[in-house]
Amino acid sequence: MTEDKEKKGIYRVVYDSENRKWLIKKDGAQRIIDSKQTKEEALERVKMLSQNNEVGFVIHKKDGKFQKKR
Repeated sequence: MTEDKEKKGIYRVVYDSENRKWLIKKDGAQRIIDSKQTKEEALERVKMLSQNNEVGFVIHKKDGKFQKKR
């Protein structure tokens, strides 16, 4: 199962300081999946996506540093 997750990539929650929004991206994808005004909203959305697609996610702080992995 771990091998399948690696093939699917993982979601990332990152802050876009230019637009002041939290973005949800998937590794290897060009497009942004979603954007939210608050980090809490982005976390709710990425948790739902992660569960539905059986893919992990990584959360970054506003400064871009790694915060948490699931």
